[in-house]
Amino acid sequence: MKKKIIRTIGFLKGLILVFKPHLFLNWLRHPALLFSNTISLSKWISNQDKGVLLNDFYSPLRDYDKRYQLYDHLITTLDLSNEKVNYLEFGVCGAYSFNWWVQNNKNSESKFYGFDTFEGLPENWGTFKKGDMSAEVPESDDARAKFIKGLFQDSLPPFLSHTPMEATTRKIIHLDADLFTSTLFVLTSLGSSLKKGDILIFDEFNVPNHEFFAFKIFSDSFYVKTRLLGAVNNYFQVALIVE
Repeated sequence: MKKKIIRTIGFLKGLILVFKPHLFLNWLRHPALLFSNTISLSKWISNQDKGVLLNDFYSPLRDYDKRYQLYDHLITTLDLSNEKVNYLEFGVCGAYSFNWWVQNNKNSESKFYGFDTFEGLPENWGTFKKGDMSAEVPESDDARAKFIKGLFQDSLPPFLSHTPMEATTRKIIHLDADLFTSTLFVLTSLGSSLKKGDILIFDEFNVPNHEFFAFKIFSDSFYVKTRLLGAVNNYFQVALIVE
């Protein structure tokens, strides 16, 4: 019986593909994916610990500056101000969040790495077009800070090959690349090196088809378990700790 079912499914799948459904149903791909990911996002939010100390859900208005409340919450609750960390930010643009972390972590052995094309988005993202959000490569008078210019797909592999990071040092990975492709590449590239206690910060987490979708695929595929540390702007900015 099982063989007959498998054979029937295989036949029907082949028959469907013969008729090239993409020719008349291609318009459904994006709304169907958006609907599916929105349902998954809703389920993920519902499964989070309601006792998290910083979570403004539901808030009718978005205040982007709340992300600094999230950073301060992490620094305070995890006592990160004097801890040696490796901070990696993907999507630096004007370096506002990057500089916040440099200024608020005082350990002289910490390292801060900022990755960006500095030529804007490499592809369209919602209402933003390819090339939007470009910026000059920032300058920092802090010797612990370094900026790496280029597509993550080009810059991250050689960085990881030539920049060993101690397993005993906590990593803080700030994902502000907006795009599904960029976020997924970073997560999968760093996945094997993540350890208990590392922190993931997302800057546009509740965009269903981008950062959230990348996180879902990554965590499902790599069996990475995380716990919510804080969320602001209705899960737009989120901090998770690896367990």
